[in-house]
Amino acid sequence: MANKWTEKIIRQWIEEQIELNPGASLEKLRQTEEAVDFLFPAQFNELYLLVNGFKDNDWRVNMFSIWPLDTIVEEYHSKKDKNFVGFSDFLINSHQIGFTKDRSGIFKYYTTPEYIADTFEQALILINTDSDIIY
Repeated sequence: MANKWTEKIIRQWIEEQIELNPGASLEKLRQTEEAVDFLFPAQFNELYLLVNGFKDNDWRVNMFSIWPLDTIVEEYHSKKDKNFVGFSDFLINSHQIGFTKDRSGIFKYYTTPEYIADTFEQALILINTDSDIIY
C-alpha cells in the first residue's frame, strides 16, 4: 500500500497523462545504489518501488522529467562531478535535480549544487507545483 504522499504524487502524474514506468525491484534499486556509490533515502525507494520514473523521457508540462533508474546511472557516469546523483532534469538537461553525497537535502545543479529542499518528497512537491525554487 502506497503512503499518502506517494499516492498524491503518482495520481497527479497520471491525471497529467504522463507515461510512467512500472515500479522497480528492490534488487534493481540496490544495483543502482552500487553503480552510483550512493544510498538513496527511504522516500526515494518508496516511490521507485511503485514507479520507476517517467517512460521514454516523458515530462511534465513544466518540462521536468523524473528519470528511471537506468537514466540515473547513465547521467551519473556521464557527469564529471561524482558527488552529485541526479534523478530529474529540466528542459532536456538544462539543469538537474538530485542528491549530493556530502550534504543532506536535494539540490538543483547547473554548474554547482544549489540547495532546494530537505527531502525527496519536498523536491517532488516543488516540481509538481511548479515552484520558482526549482528553476
